Amino acid sequence: MPIAIVVIVAVCLVFTILNMIMTAVLFRQLGLFVLGTSRGANDSGISIGRRVPKTELPDIRTGQPVNLHDGRGKLLFFGSTTCGECAQIYPEILDVERRYDIPVVNILFGSDVADLSQYVEKLDLKGATVFATEDIAQAYDVEVSPFAFVVDDRGIVVAKGLLNNRGRLIEMLAPIRQVDFPEETLNDIEIIAR
Repeated sequence: MPIAIVVIVAVCLVFTILNMIMTAVLFRQLGLFVLGTSRGANDSGISIGRRVPKTELPDIRTGQPVNLHDGRGKLLFFGSTTCGECAQIYPEILDVERRYDIPVVNILFGSDVADLSQYVEKLDLKGATVFATEDIAQAYDVEVSPFAFVVDDRGIVVAKGLLNNRGRLIEMLAPIRQVDFPEETLNDIEIIAR
């Protein structure tokens, strides 16, 4: 009988620890653990009006250098292989990228390049995809995902914040692209107080 009690206590302890870990991961994804509120997550990152750091990283598929700081206006999307919301927003990002010719650079956190390669293939991501390191996260002041910056052709941040729905995506892209979005899409836009 005492061994059974020890086993039950051990199992309960393991489940409690796993629950705490999963809760911490969820809070990090939502911006609650690091910043206190998801509203605070929108305030993280390089400030609007500032230039992004001069950064060049190799594309995980081609090995070619990807320039994050200049060129035409683009969306810099910070995601993670463990982020469910990231996987859910990718189809919207891909659709907007394809329809309106807006370049997207996927900057992904994962355990290693092989992990990212499988993730990119599974989700059929298009465009440049680079491995996010802690140095990149610190340089861009990104603490949560899904997070994005919209950068103009001079490398200046014109919009930023959590990116977890199509309305927010369209709202963020407005400064770099005048696009005639369908009325039903405009109705989905969340008004975000700044």
